[in-house]
Amino acid sequence: MNLPDKYVIDKNITLQKAYNLLCLFFANKEIARRSDPSNNTTSLSALENLFFSGEASRLLIEVAIAIRVVDDQIKMLPMNDPARIQYNKRKAIVDNYDYALFDELTLREICNKIIHSNTMEPHTTEGIEAHEFDLAFKHGDGNKEINWKHLNGYVRLTGEHRQIEWFVLLNIEAFVLGAYDLLNNDYSTSF
Repeated sequence: MNLPDKYVIDKNITLQKAYNLLCLFFANKEIARRSDPSNNTTSLSALENLFFSGEASRLLIEVAIAIRVVDDQIKMLPMNDPARIQYNKRKAIVDNYDYALFDELTLREICNKIIHSNTMEPHTTEGIEAHEFDLAFKHGDGNKEINWKHLNGYVRLTGEHRQIEWFVLLNIEAFVLGAYDLLNNDYSTSF
């Protein structure tokens, strides 16, 4: 049996995890729209409360680690290796995505923030659509009576580097798009 001498990252599994992460955040809006905002023990809210934080944390960290490992492995290839050249072209593009609301960070830097963060706090926003239980407003027969919130796709990450505190408002959609655009090309089948 020919055993690998390095970590083997399956890019399709990593992309599936990125997709699942995006689905968690996108699904929250519909779950919030269909759940009683004053009772978080209803079935949909209860399920989300049971699983969202753990799943989002796990997926975010796993995708960030996989991207970092791939990046490190590519850097070990010879400068003229076609896989490294192609990867670096894609990386130059995705490093310009807006991963954070107030900061300009490369994909590797945002992965480092995810991996070394002490907190992962999703942000919410007011729902502007009609809530499922707001029947008069939903059918255009009255004013909005139910105020509800949902995740807005940003996650506050905080940490400390060399005794200096930092925080980042991570854009989940941009992070997933960066992961996809970086890993969805055939640089090599070895990672």
